[in-house]
Amino acid sequence: MFTPSLALVLGVLLAADGRGADEHLLTGANAFREERYDAALVEFKVAASLGSPDASTYVATTLVKLNRPEEAVQAFGPSTAAGQDALLDYYRGLACFDAQLYQCADSLMASVGSRAGPRVAGFAADVRAKVAPLLVGEPTRESIDWYLARCSTERKAKRGVLATAYCAEATALSRRRADRYKLAEAEAGTKG
Repeated sequence: MFTPSLALVLGVLLAADGRGADEHLLTGANAFREERYDAALVEFKVAASLGSPDASTYVATTLVKLNRPEEAVQAFGPSTAAGQDALLDYYRGLACFDAQLYQCADSLMASVGSRAGPRVAGFAADVRAKVAPLLVGEPTRESIDWYLARCSTERKAKRGVLATAYCAEATALSRRRADRYKLAEAEAGTKG
């Protein structure tokens, strides 16, 4: 597995080879299909550095495959609403699930089910089945505190998208409690 600095150096070297962003996207896509996710990630990052508007989505999807869900949530960007591509929403939902952002995951997977083919819809239904028991009953104060702490940690690390996602999760949990435990703090954290 590449270290981030090695990947960056390799990316710079690849960018210097004269190929354009589209060529790096294609090379990354081929590596992704061959399950060489480290190589795909480097190519997609190079394409992004060369200005490809689509590369960040491919970076995020590859980070999901590399089991780096928090980085993937950050790379997907601020929107957690369903987009036009069911497969990308499925990957975004997987990133949320693996980052313990269960309400985000459930929402995205619900939208995938009605728009995807049978295979991906089945995968989305499996994730929703795993999430469902986690969303039953009144959330504990400890769970809200955990999400708020993650929000604070990520905000200090300048990972604003991820911080906002954790605060949004805390907000949704707090709203499910009769006492609205720390709702104002959680809502404030979603505003940046």
